[in-house]
Amino acid sequence: QVCILAMVLAWLVIYARFVQVSRQRMRQRRFALQAHQDTLRGMMRQLEDLVATDELTGLFNRRHFLRLASRELAEMEPGVVHGLALIDLDHFKRINDLHGHAAGDQVLQAFAGVAGACLRDGDVLARYGGEEFVVLLPDCDAERLTACCERLRIAFTDVELVGLNVRSLSLSAGMTLLELGDDLDDALQRADQALYRAKRDGRNRCAAAWENVDA
Repeated sequence: QVCILAMVLAWLVIYARFVQVSRQRMRQRRFALQAHQDTLRGMMRQLEDLVATDELTGLFNRRHFLRLASRELAEMEPGVVHGLALIDLDHFKRINDLHGHAAGDQVLQAFAGVAGACLRDGDVLARYGGEEFVVLLPDCDAERLTACCERLRIAFTDVELVGLNVRSLSLSAGMTLLELGDDLDDALQRADQALYRAKRDGRNRCAAAWENVDA
C-alpha cells in the first residue's frame, strides 16, 4: 500500500508539473499571439496611412478626401453648412521649368505646412492633384470660409524657401458651401468654376460660387 501510495503521489507530482508547464506554454503562446496581432494591427494602420496619404506632402490624397467628404455629407444634419474650397498654386509650371522639379516639390511641401497651420482641428486638407489642393471645413459659413482662404493666401505669399530664389508665391481659391442634400460632384464643380474665375481675374485671389458674377 505504501508503494502504491508513493507511486500515486509521484504520478500526481509529475502530472502537476505537466499541467504547470502546459499552462506556461499556453500563456507564452497567448502573449506571442497577442504580440503578433498588435504587430499586424500596426502594419494595417501603416498600410491604411499609405493608401490615404500623399507621399510628397503628407496630406490626404484625392481618393481619401472624396471618401471623407462623402461621409461628412451623408452625416450632415439640417441647418449645418460646410465650406469647400479648391486651391491652385499660381504659375507652378513656371517654377518647375525655371528652378526644377525639386524646387516645385519644396513649394508643394511649403504650402502643406502653411495650410496645416492655418486650419483648425477637424478641417480636412488634401492634395487633389498636381499643384491643386482641396479643403473641407465642417460647420462653416461663408464668412469663415472666406476668412480662412484669405488667411491661407496671405500666409503663402510670405513663404520663404530655404536655398531657393523663388519669389512671388501666390495661390488662387474657388469657394462654395455644402448644404444638406448637396451633391459632392456638383459642389466640386461649383468650386472649380469659382477657381477658374479667380485665375481669369488675375490670380492671387479667392472667388466664391455665391458671388454675383455680373456685379
